[in-house]
Parts: sequence; structure tokens; C-alpha cells
Amino acid sequence: MRALIFIMTPILILTFILASRFVSWEKLKGVDKNAHKHLSAGTKLLREGKNYKAITAFTQAIEIEPKYAEAYIKRGIAYYYLAHYKEAIDDYTHTLSLKQYIADAYVRRADAYRALNDFSNAINDYTASLNQRKNAFVMSKRAEVYLETGKINKALEDYDYIVKHRPSAIAYYDRGSAYYEKYLLSKENDADLKLALADFNKSIERQPLFAIAFIRRGNVHAYMDQPKPKESDYAQAIDILTDAINNWKDNKHQLITFFLWRATAYAKNNNTDKAKEDIEKTYGLIGEIILNKINFSAIL
Repeated sequence: MRALIFIMTPILILTFILASRFVSWEKLKGVDKNAHKHLSAGTKLLREGKNYKAITAFTQAIEIEPKYAEAYIKRGIAYYYLAHYKEAIDDYTHTLSLKQYIADAYVRRADAYRALNDFSNAINDYTASLNQRKNAFVMSKRAEVYLETGKINKALEDYDYIVKHRPSAIAYYDRGSAYYEKYLLSKENDADLKLALADFNKSIERQPLFAIAFIRRGNVHAYMDQPKPKESDYAQAIDILTDAINNWKDNKHQLITFFLWRATAYAKNNNTDKAKEDIEKTYGLIGEIILNKINFSAIL
């Protein structure tokens, strides 16, 4: 079932690196034992998703060691997870001032700027991170921002680099999507549509269970006025998603994305009744999540 991750959107599978990846330079220099104790406790809490408590622990470490770069960047991560983006930016900026974890601090600050729709600063920070260390994941983030700001050719430059140096199903899908978006802006240059089709073909060749690539390729066939390949691609996407849903053994609430994409495929294949059923299932799952988060003891 490993291939099932490919039914998720590229943005959804672009997950954050765990806080534990950071090398503790402070430990090598003999950081205060109590500060390190608070840092270790905060890191554990961060992994467990207990972000407020993690922030308290990291703050205690910083109070003991004001130049504790690892505590600043990890506290920034906790703030980010809580959508406290300005506080996260402050901590990442402080990390950079200490001249440690530079590539990581830049990319994380870029993520925070992006969340605030400050795309200019986001691009600058992704670029600064890439100047420190070439990374296909970071480059794909920058490419996404380029797309969001209408700089499709700049996005394509990044995707060209990724495809050349780190070819994968996702890389071809992303570049194909950029070509597809470029075509949609004018609907005049069929060459972009053909390039999109070629990339979606390569993406599916590398990962035959990439349901969203089938949907995107179906869209391309639709614009090319090729009804049979279009219907075949949507049907294939539906089969893949249905198989994934039927065999899913993890948290059922994680199926929301699956149902939404299958609803999309049904709708594009003119099966509106099935599409509505999947949308209703999505609403049901979202409702369950909301109810599960309600603290009934606080209400009664």
C-alpha cells in the first residue's frame, strides 16, 4: 500500500522535517545541563503535538541559555504549528542571528511568511536557504510560491532543475501541472498542453497508482478533445481511489482527501450522483472531527 501516498496532493505530501533532525551544536560546546534538559523535554512534547507545553519548555531553556539556537528554532516550529506565524518568524530570525541552522531557519521562516501571504519574503528566504544548501524539497516550495504569484516560467525553471537532478513521479507531476496552468492562462499555446501531457505520462509510468496524475491527464485529454482517453483516465483514478478507500486501515478521518478527489473524478466523468455521495461522506467525516474536538466537560 506504500504507493497510496501518491493519491495525495503534492502540497499535502510536502510534510515538515521532524524537530529531532537538528544537530545539537550547543551540546558539543557544553550547554548548561538544565537548559538541555528543558530542550529535550520540549522536543519530546513537540513530537507528541503538545505545542503549548513545548513552547514553555523551550522558553525555559532559552532563559537559562539566551543563545541557545536549537531552542529558538524548535520553539519557532511549535509556534508555526499553532499558526502563531509572527512569533515563529521572530524565533527563526533570532536563530539566524546566532548563525546556526541557517538553511533550515531560512526555509522555515519562508514557510511562515508564506502562511501570512508575504510571498516576496517567502521567495527571498527559500532562495537564501537554497544558496546555503540545494534541496529539491525546498525548491519545490519556492516553485509553488512562484505559481501562486503567477510567475509560471520561474516555477518551471525550478521544476526543470528538480526533474533533472531528482526525477520522480511527483517531480514530473508538478512540472506537468505548471505547464497545464500555463496553458490555461491563455488556452492558445498547444505546445504547453503537449508538454503537460508528456510529464503526466512520465509521472504515471513511474507511479501507476498516482490517481491525481490520472485526473490531471484526463483534463489535458479533455482540452485536446480526446474523449476516450479522458474517460479512461477518470475511470482509472476512480478505481485507484476506491481501492484505497476500501483497503484503508488507518484513521478513517484521513480519507477526507480520498473522497474529495474521487468526487472530482466522478464529477468530471459526468457521474454527479456519485460525486454528491462522496461530498456528503466528506461532510460527515469533517463533522465527526469537530465533535471529537469538543470538550464536553467544559460545556456541561
